[in-house]
Amino acid sequence: MKEYSFLNASYIPALTAYEYRGYIISAWARPESTNGFTSVAIVYERSQFGSVIQVQRIEGALFETKERAEQHGLGLCKEWIDKQKAEFNRRVG
Repeated sequence: MKEYSFLNASYIPALTAYEYRGYIISAWARPESTNGFTSVAIVYERSQFGSVIQVQRIEGALFETKERAEQHGLGLCKEWIDKQKAEFNRRVG
């Protein structure tokens, strides 16, 4: 049986999170067998009691590099949030 270290970054991705317009966003690059990476975007928000809840997950396009896939994922998060804000303003305003 092969032993895995949970501290090894190749088995557990280290995600960096950012705050954008009141949401927490994060993205990662999922390796694909076709020698590329798919962008994966995740949007979170804080509940009134302080816990963090995932509100949206978006799978994007295939890229040749991990870095481009991650950047694309962050862009997908921002686009989704901007769309939500615009729809809310249209309903309220």
